[in-house]
Amino acid sequence: MPAGLCHDTYSAHQGVEHDAMNILCLGARVVGVELAKELVSVFIRAAFSGADRNVRRLDKVRQLEDTGKCE
Repeated sequence: MPAGLCHDTYSAHQGVEHDAMNILCLGARVVGVELAKELVSVFIRAAFSGADRNVRRLDKVRQLEDTGKCE
């Protein structure tokens, strides 16, 4: 499960779209309540693009997780 630390809406959206991020991490001392609400909203509305380059990148990560090597 890819997680992402986000402090802006671009990162929250792109993390889901490009990296299939499904866990949103927010810094309590960095992100205020209103920004947190906005980040969660953007995160929830985003969808993984399924683009070939993004799928290939995720496959490489899975290989590393499974075998410790990337081919």
